[in-house]
Amino acid sequence: MAASMANFVQATGGIIDAIRINHMGRKSRDGRIFWVKHRRRWSHAVILFANTFFRAAENPVIVWANPGEWQRWEIDSFRLLHEEEGFRAFAVGDNTVWAEQLPGIVLEDPAREGRLSKEMLAAAARELKRAHGLPCATLGGCWSHGDPHLGNFVFDKETCRARLIDFELAHQPGMSEADRHADDLLVVFQSMMGYSGYSGAGGLAHWLAAVTHFLSHYRNGDSREGPIFSQLRRRLEPPSGISRVWWSIRTDYISGAERNRRIAALRNALDDF
Repeated sequence: MAASMANFVQATGGIIDAIRINHMGRKSRDGRIFWVKHRRRWSHAVILFANTFFRAAENPVIVWANPGEWQRWEIDSFRLLHEEEGFRAFAVGDNTVWAEQLPGIVLEDPAREGRLSKEMLAAAARELKRAHGLPCATLGGCWSHGDPHLGNFVFDKETCRARLIDFELAHQPGMSEADRHADDLLVVFQSMMGYSGYSGAGGLAHWLAAVTHFLSHYRNGDSREGPIFSQLRRRLEPPSGISRVWWSIRTDYISGAERNRRIAALRNALDDF
């Protein structure tokens, strides 16, 4: 029975993970390189399915169904985080967003190869903390990402700076600021579970050390993060039902037993923050 459930979860997760609402490509304009995101014609039905699944899986995010709302969220988020540095984002037509390519490498690449350094983790933590301090009228408080896995951080080695990209999802309306920020942290830590540097013998210890290193740089001595860490602790429960499918996708299909060991270990570690 356990094997059948595991097969079902992985098969279902594989189907969901393969769905792509947008087509991505790179283009040059005014001497700059842009990532061009174009919403597919048949995306409405997929978005309806995705949002229904997210609710069933207790994943507190939405995909913007209205193309105009999606374009505004993508562009406003990019500009909020990066416009002061001169990076550009804009809409073209009714279903396309152009966002300037940011310097550096996507952190998912060194993470999958076991090369994710403390320097990279600290930079990502600092950037997420900075982003969480920016006001956002759409969310009614400070901004949150909704999907900050390591594939959505770009690390610039020259400046030791990380930046966030890809604003496809948003947190559900009505969530508290602390709850949204806690969910962002959880997504970071979920995404790290399945990478090669944190698997195998000693994987749990290596993962926990990396996670607590991230948390220490995110907090950086700020005692005001208590409500966020309280909400994070609340979210650290072994998943059940449909939520197991989403956790499996997030953690790259590590075993349920290993996932639950890491959940318990992080809950205990949060006592020190």
